[in-house]
Amino acid sequence: VDICDFGALEAVFQKHQPDAVMHLAAESHVDRSIDGPAAFIQTNLVGTFNMLEVARQYWKALDEAKQSAFRFHHISTDEVYGDLEGTDDLFTEETSYEPSSPYS
Repeated sequence: VDICDFGALEAVFQKHQPDAVMHLAAESHVDRSIDGPAAFIQTNLVGTFNMLEVARQYWKALDEAKQSAFRFHHISTDEVYGDLEGTDDLFTEETSYEPSSPYS
């Protein structure tokens, strides 16, 4: 379903009753976000908020054991870390944020 459709997300959670959510949905091609940011804001911000809020409401209704086991994984763009200098560079958990665009 469209992650911007709050009601549809609620229906999916109620129907499938997940133990975990892996959120990968996003507008891609970050460079286009500078020319047309509205789609990026709608999907990446509003859509992610919807995913988080529906998951939170769903989680609150779970019993304690299921709450403890429930996981929400959000995968985001690596662009928040900036640009790599070469093919030997790597981002790590300790890498500071250095976004290279307003979107990032």
